[in-house]
Amino acid sequence: MYSDTIFLRNHLHIKNIMQLVWIFCLIGFGFTNVSFAAERVEIVKAEGGVSFSKASGGKSKNVTTKSILPAANVVSTDENGRAVIQIGNTGYIVMEKNSQVEINTVDNHAEFFRHLTGIVYYAVNSLKGKDRKLDVRTKASTIGIRGTRFLVTDEKDHSEIGMRKGTISVTSLQGDFEIHKQSEQDEFEAMKKEGEAAVNKEKADFDAYKDKMHNEFVEYKHELSLDANRMLSFDGNRVEDRPLNPATIKKMENLESYADKWVGGVQD
Repeated sequence: MYSDTIFLRNHLHIKNIMQLVWIFCLIGFGFTNVSFAAERVEIVKAEGGVSFSKASGGKSKNVTTKSILPAANVVSTDENGRAVIQIGNTGYIVMEKNSQVEINTVDNHAEFFRHLTGIVYYAVNSLKGKDRKLDVRTKASTIGIRGTRFLVTDEKDHSEIGMRKGTISVTSLQGDFEIHKQSEQDEFEAMKKEGEAAVNKEKADFDAYKDKMHNEFVEYKHELSLDANRMLSFDGNRVEDRPLNPATIKKMENLESYADKWVGGVQD
């Protein structure tokens, strides 16, 4: 009888220990998942047609404000769609109509964005840690960022990058860029002329004016830096490096206004 009581006590003691071990394992597993979970990808504002798929060209699903997306996805807006997307603590992307971007997050941070088409404004917090990297990949280049705001346009008739704040590195995906840059005086005159063209709708006159410009500097680089208030216009590997033009500034201001509640607080 006494031995049976001891056996029962030992059995219960061992059972309690096993239960505690199991509970601690579950807690530890939970902490592990939290530590290495991908950043939360959330639509914080949307209008019109906005959808996502797990891969480009895959089956799409409509989303709206407060929708939570998978860690890897492709978001698209239609001709009436716009969206502001929060990528955890990384920052925000603001999508204009008829745009598409692939979002990839890994571990606890965003890894890269692939700009597929259209107009997207990127507002990224300063990245912590010297080994932390974040890229925006376009058809022509890889854009390395650490905390900045800029606009990428990839449409049928033109491709460009416009810088609002910060600095980015732009690396060619094939060969060297043929970089064309005007003297400061010519840049000033070109800006005035382009402003007039925008107001008077005399784009053809401005294009003719550009063709006559002299004092243009040409250099070849595989990678270049782009600072605030400047832009790059791409025609294959031919690149124009110049000040932001009125049209690009207007695009930025429109998207900044649309997403002001969120991008205004980005720590870049």
